Amino acid sequence: MFFPEETADNESLEDGELNREHIILGLAVKDTCISPDYQHTLSSKKKREGDSIVDENNRSTNLAKQARLNHDADASIQKSSSDGKDTSSDSKQQQQQQQQHNKKPTGYSFLNRDKSSRICGLLNGEENSTTSNYMEDYLRTPEHISTLIVPTFSFINNDNDISTNTSEEKKFTPKKVEANQSQQRKCSCSNIVIPKSTKDSVSIETPHGWQSIQPEQYCDAVSSMALSTKSNTVPSSCEGAVGLFDYVNLSSTQSESLLLENSTTAEQGRKQALKKITMSVQRSNDWACRSHQTFVNEAQPIRFWLPVQILASQLPSHVLFTTTKTRPNLQKQVEDKEQALLSNHSNVAIVGWDALVCDNNQRRNVLRNLMGTVQSVSSNPKQFLLLAVNDLQSILDAAREGISIIGSDMARILSRDGIALCFDFDCVDSISAKEIDMNKTNFARDFDPILFKCTCLACRPRTNGRAPSFTRAYIHHLIQAKEMLAEILLFSHNLHQLILLFRQLSNAAALDDEKEDKEHLETTCRKIEQSLA
Repeated sequence: MFFPEETADNESLEDGELNREHIILGLAVKDTCISPDYQHTLSSKKKREGDSIVDENNRSTNLAKQARLNHDADASIQKSSSDGKDTSSDSKQQQQQQQQHNKKPTGYSFLNRDKSSRICGLLNGEENSTTSNYMEDYLRTPEHISTLIVPTFSFINNDNDISTNTSEEKKFTPKKVEANQSQQRKCSCSNIVIPKSTKDSVSIETPHGWQSIQPEQYCDAVSSMALSTKSNTVPSSCEGAVGLFDYVNLSSTQSESLLLENSTTAEQGRKQALKKITMSVQRSNDWACRSHQTFVNEAQPIRFWLPVQILASQLPSHVLFTTTKTRPNLQKQVEDKEQALLSNHSNVAIVGWDALVCDNNQRRNVLRNLMGTVQSVSSNPKQFLLLAVNDLQSILDAAREGISIIGSDMARILSRDGIALCFDFDCVDSISAKEIDMNKTNFARDFDPILFKCTCLACRPRTNGRAPSFTRAYIHHLIQAKEMLAEILLFSHNLHQLILLFRQLSNAAALDDEKEDKEHLETTCRKIEQSLA
């Protein structure tokens, strides 16, 4: 997760830290700490007796191939040695690389210090590995962009990998088989199966499947990304890390009964929902205590962000920061070191926003109640982060409620669907906000840019003329041809538009802090909502 809002005009921060008074956009960068594992030993499985003859034949052919390869390698080494060049080390490295390339990964695991140092050493060489950093060297994250490490933006996958309008070759299939395939496709899209977490680990969805991770493994991965691979004296370039949090698996009836007030018919569902939320909150608090202790013991302490489930607003204040070691049914505040550590924490990450199934007004009320409860527990001022906000109305609601950092994966989701965001901030009375679907056929011969006066990579004019860099017709053609360049151009455009939106919200929030009327942010949000309606 990184924050590009501070670099909209290529302006660097004075002290190298985030401007906490403004509203900041956070973007998701996925699959950053997953690495493949290879099996270095031979398989110990017993073979069948009938395969002995086949194995002998294969063994002879393999030995012949290996002898031929060795003969060619020896000839090349003799030729290079006759020329006065020592290529023994180079040939060994090439053989190791070829063997590693031919191997298939047996599984995937999270990053650790050994893997990060080895990767940075291969990229920079051993002489420059003392000041190397995984995020700067391998992920190519610029130094002027502030980063914050999170386990995941959401447990709900928003990717639409199964498209309905794919033009594949039609093959003959019986009607029963076709009906079964369509039913399986519908079930796979509608039913989301999330593995259950335990007291020591939680499962996170990655591009390589669901991976189980413990708090100690997560802390090791965070330190491997944020800190230097060799020297512990080099300061971290990361703003901090959000702790592991659990997923609250509620049914539709439980979610509805949880938000209903003074309803006797939904009382049973409400009790079950509160019990699940309490168990999830306590498990997340346990993981937070273990992770915080590990981050504090680092040579360069990493700033810790406490994750809080947004559904925890329905719980009493004395249960919100309890762990599994304390009893949640106590009516008075329990004096506990871990509970005091959690309640006095100044950085709070609110998670589970996209899992709320209710209207916008109820969402704002739930968010307002949770922020008020967290702030009332201790006198320390709180800094709030919200995950994951993937629509414009939710961004405006979060900004109104005083959220400082809004984590969104909206730019990537819209670009995958072929949709472009367009804002017009030049009008004084209103702000135009709309979404353009570039999949429509009416853009096939539209040679205008996506948005006039936009200076993004896709819309800005060429250096030798007035024509845009990429027209709507060209982007429509790329989408129809399923080219990756279409997603890249749309992502750069959507990211640029979101940066402009957050700049407007930040300026309005700064004016509200300076003046007494405090109507600038509300006015800006209303102007955008008028165009969305």
